[in-house]
Amino acid sequence: MELFFNFEEIKIEFERIVDAIRVELGATAKAVIGLSGGLDSDVVARLAVRAVGAERIKLFLVNQEAMEERHRQYAWQTANDLGIPLVVIEMAELPQAIICAMAAADPSEMFQPSGLLDPARAKCSLRTVIFSTYQDRGYVVLGTSNRTEFETGFFLPLGDGVWHFGPIAHLYKSQVMQLAPLAGSRPEVIIQPPSAGFWQGQEDLEDLSYWLYNGGPIGREVIFTDEDDIKVQEIRKQLSTEGVDQVLLALAQDAEDKDACAISSLPLMIVEQLRKLCENAREKKHRPLGRRLDFRSRA
Repeated sequence: MELFFNFEEIKIEFERIVDAIRVELGATAKAVIGLSGGLDSDVVARLAVRAVGAERIKLFLVNQEAMEERHRQYAWQTANDLGIPLVVIEMAELPQAIICAMAAADPSEMFQPSGLLDPARAKCSLRTVIFSTYQDRGYVVLGTSNRTEFETGFFLPLGDGVWHFGPIAHLYKSQVMQLAPLAGSRPEVIIQPPSAGFWQGQEDLEDLSYWLYNGGPIGREVIFTDEDDIKVQEIRKQLSTEGVDQVLLALAQDAEDKDACAISSLPLMIVEQLRKLCENAREKKHRPLGRRLDFRSRA
């Protein structure tokens, strides 16, 4: 597998995904997609419409506190381009209220309603409530996660990691960006910095830099010093979406760290930390859901 497609390969992949969505939804099923204003959800929405038509696709946007205005604008543009009414669900105050309630009920966990991380997790998890409700009305949930997020653990298994079918989950972010023009994504959506959009100025590569500096995912709120922030920014300057994906693909193909360095031009320290993130994700984020004991006959 190569990270970069030629044009013929992109066209083949595009049609393969469209066909897969069409098979997943069958002749009559409707799908629901949560738009974020980011590239991944934009691409999935456009692929889904190409597969089964706009009349079988439901699009919603969760309007939350500190959301970038451009994300709202891009979500509206996507819906308008596709001719689908955008359901805007107001949840600005809910994430912090949830974390406040959890902090009061369980002081031992030291939840931080005024922090960045716990409210952001609640913002992500609230989408699950919406998906679950639509699912019970017969909708198929199409996920918008990509392979970069999956392999690094940059997702919530019970949040944005819950879906019936993930049309782009096998593609690294760099590959989604290659597919986007063929899907019809607008240039401004394609070139924007990848971001979950949970607070002003949030960027995925900066968040990843903090994870790499921290030596793993940040579970509880951490106070970073000015010196820490300088070191994190030094890491950030070396990262690119393509470089990270080149490392991830090399590791997925069992390459040694030194070979991943050569392919990506990233320093050995960053490659080693990316490997640790992938190992951590396999252990903690990829735990199967819905496992149970086999039925034991009483006979």
